[in-house]
Formats: sequence, structure tokens, C-alpha cells
Amino acid sequence: MKKIVLALALLIPAAAFGQSFSTGGRASVGVDYKIKKGLHIEAEEEVRAADSFAGLGSLRTTLGVTYKPVNFLKVGLGYTLINPYKINKELDDDTLYNGFWAPRHRLMADVTGTLKAGLFSFSLRERLQFTHNADDAMNVYQSTRNALALKSRIGVKYKGFQYVTPSLSFEARAALNDPWGETSGSVQTTSNSKRDYYAYTHTGYTHAYFNRLRLNLGADIEPSKHHTITPYVMFDYLMDYEIDTNGSSKWAEDGVRLFVDGTGWVYSTNLIFGLKYMYNF
Repeated sequence: MKKIVLALALLIPAAAFGQSFSTGGRASVGVDYKIKKGLHIEAEEEVRAADSFAGLGSLRTTLGVTYKPVNFLKVGLGYTLINPYKINKELDDDTLYNGFWAPRHRLMADVTGTLKAGLFSFSLRERLQFTHNADDAMNVYQSTRNALALKSRIGVKYKGFQYVTPSLSFEARAALNDPWGETSGSVQTTSNSKRDYYAYTHTGYTHAYFNRLRLNLGADIEPSKHHTITPYVMFDYLMDYEIDTNGSSKWAEDGVRLFVDGTGWVYSTNLIFGLKYMYNF
């Protein structure tokens, strides 16, 4: 109970200080094939909606393998191909683009420990995540092309029902190599006299901080040993430390909010509804 209260408390700032709120949806279909005891391969296709269900957000294809050397420990490796879908993206020639954009490639390595206590099962998962962004036009002063993140998740499941296993989990994600730099010089203003900024010097990708908190409530419904249906709802709180520059002491885009020191926090809260189906054989 204390862990649940702590997770909720960490999400409270989203309501108080969040600059944006949106809803979203996810649906996925997957297979889990048992090669031998403790060794599985998995494949999953996921569809994500854009913010506030404005259309298609992305398609994600995942392949992975997991292995249990002992009953309470599981290790895994996986790869995800992320295909973002852009809706009315403004291009350099002022035209609007609708369609799939530059893909992202993600590699994952994780280890999960599990402790059983009566009808409850507690778990801790640590995942190291590497994501390569293939967008040639991305602003490398705002984003990291090869991003590293560490995702820590604690969870609990209750196995007291015959066909339904409720679950609750809390996850914190830490960015390990976000862009960083130094500001200098006197303050300047944009032409509309509404935004200020200093000269900015990019110094590398050394900024490490917690940038995402997630609380997930769901249930595994297993009508038979081969089928698992998992509806869930997720509270997603993003804390992004932005550097709004193109690397030459100028703002990156017209209309983008600037900060008096060239940097600043941007908060967003998302309520996500999801449905997952897994076939086990």
C-alpha cells in the first residue's frame, strides 16, 4: 500500500504544474513461443494512437527472447522497429505532410526479479534501452540521435482469481545522455519582444535525469492456457528538459516557446487506454 501511495504522490505534480494533458490509446497482438522450459521467443505488433486520438500515432514491431536461469529471475533481449506517423507536419517548403516518417530503432536488455508471497507476486525490472533516430533532419541540439535510457519498474500481481490476474506497476525512466550546454553573454529578445535568450554553446550529451513516470493498472484475463487478454489504463507523466536552439544561438522554430536561459522544463500528462492480446504456445 505504501508503494501505491508513493506512486500516486509522484504523479500529483502533473495536475498542478502540467502544461498539457492528452488521452491516447494502444492495441497490440503478440505471440509467445516456448522453445523449452525457461526459454521463450516473443513477437508483437502494436498500434498507438496520436495524442487525443487525433489519428494514427505509430506502428511498433517487436521481436525478443527471454530466459529464466532460475524461477525467480528472468533476462531478456529485444528489438523494436518504431514507425512514427506524422499528421499535418509542416515541411521546410511550408507544405503539410501526412504519412510515415523516419523510423526509430530500439534495442532493449532487461533483467526481472520476482518474489512470491502467498497469492501475491512482486517484481522488479531494470531495462537498459538504446534508441537510434534515423531522421536526417532532426535537431541534434534538442534531441539525442542515439539515446540511452534506464527504465526501472516495480509491480505486483494478485493471483487469487481463477481466470483474472489484476496487476499494478510503477515505472520511472531516466534519460542518460540528453543534450547539454552552457549559456553566456547578455540577454537578447526576439523580434516580437516576447521571448528572451542567451548565447548557447553545445557541450555534448551528458544530461542524465528522470524524465518519465508511469502508473499502470491492468488485468490478465486467461480464458485458456493459450490466450491472454490484457486491458489496462496508464497514467503517463513526462518531464522534458528542453534546449530550444539550433546550435548557433538562435531559436529553433518560429513560435516555439523560448526560455530566459535558453533551457527549460516542459511537462505533459497522458491518460492512455490499452488492450493487449497474447497467444501462448
